[in-house]
Amino acid sequence: MTDTEYAKAIQMRATVVNLEMNVALTTEQQSQIGQDFIADIMELSERESKQKAAY
Repeated sequence: MTDTEYAKAIQMRATVVNLEMNVALTTEQQSQIGQDFIADIMELSERESKQKAAY
């Protein structure tokens, strides 16, 4: 994954999270959405690091 692809993936996920936050009914739902977002970004970052290490 190139840096541009990585940035686009993060941007796409952030857009989805923003939409999810807009429809969340409770702060608990918002908290879970935020935690899931952080986990997704960490996973993308780890994947990116592993790909760069392979080269």
